[in-house]
Amino acid sequence: MPISSNSTTLPSSINHEETSQKQSAPGRPKTGYIKTLDGWRTIAVGAVILYHAKGITIGNVDFTKLQSFGDRGVQLFFAISGILICSRLLEEQRMHGHISLRGFYIRRVFRIQPAAIIFLAAVGILALVGTIHPTLPASLSSLFCYRNFYEAANAVTAPDDRYTSHFWSLAVEEHFYLLLPSLLLFGRKRIIPVLATLSVFFFLWPPVAHHFKIFDSPLAAWRTDMALRDLLVPALLAVFLTRPGFRTWMTKISSRNVLILFTVAALLFSQILLKGHLMGEITCIGFPLVVISTMLHPEGWIGRLLETRPFLFIGRISYSLYLWQELFFLHRKDDSSLRFLQSAPWNLIAVMVCAVLSYYLIEKPLMRLGHRLAPPATPGRNDLGKTPVS
Repeated sequence: MPISSNSTTLPSSINHEETSQKQSAPGRPKTGYIKTLDGWRTIAVGAVILYHAKGITIGNVDFTKLQSFGDRGVQLFFAISGILICSRLLEEQRMHGHISLRGFYIRRVFRIQPAAIIFLAAVGILALVGTIHPTLPASLSSLFCYRNFYEAANAVTAPDDRYTSHFWSLAVEEHFYLLLPSLLLFGRKRIIPVLATLSVFFFLWPPVAHHFKIFDSPLAAWRTDMALRDLLVPALLAVFLTRPGFRTWMTKISSRNVLILFTVAALLFSQILLKGHLMGEITCIGFPLVVISTMLHPEGWIGRLLETRPFLFIGRISYSLYLWQELFFLHRKDDSSLRFLQSAPWNLIAVMVCAVLSYYLIEKPLMRLGHRLAPPATPGRNDLGKTPVS
């Protein structure tokens, strides 16, 4: 899902003190905020918006094929989330000897649900005035985090339910939040074999299920059991990164963007020569490796690009952008319910306005409240207070 966290820390074994000091302004408390993650969120949400936009051409250049890669934006969000959430929980476990499930879920609820509920309320208001016509079951499945299973079980849904169809990924994220802390809490001494076993199983399950048509449906890929590998594999890598030997090896091979180039080459090979086959498997492994590469080497040109102000700003509001883009970019040709707001450039302006208002009026205040009710056990981003990130 496309959910940005309110803090971005790595386990202390890879969150070097000098890195934290470089990313915190003089005189401020040391922070574990890693700017490159917001940069990757910008790319992820940009890919999703591009995927939902109408056919884009500039002169004689057609970007339709490039747009087809946009559906991988959600997988990039999953990679970021898997690494980040697992890293934070591991750091809390290391620092305090335990994981506070109460604190974790309080912060998660206040981070995710308020903005999502406001979006669903806006969809409800549009339904009441007759602008759009979503169904109640689809809306309830979005609210109560089972939209992915609802979509997979219903071969035909109402056309206007598409405005909340992206809640399938939020459901997957919520299910992951239920699974991972329990694994770390109760399988602490055996977390690598347990997480490795689950990662391998869920990595192999989708192709097996597709091949034998097990619980097959047009949107089976949205089910949690089919999408969970995109969160478990990054989480497993986060656990491995707490091992000094693996961390040293990853730091070495990720220098000079080797992992990024390898992932890009594998994606092109899949797209051009394999006609898209194995694309999901490549992104499942490649995306977290790419993200980790820039986290270990933020001084590289890619890391510096991801840390520029435009990337950081868009990444910060990426969750709200993901929520609202569906309303303005995903539509039918015969649908004029929202009229000009679904046409360029007004759709881009509308989604930016809604996202900024959502972040500053809903997300940020409620994140602060969540932090007051359940103070984070580890250092995190410092832009929730009065002083913004530099």
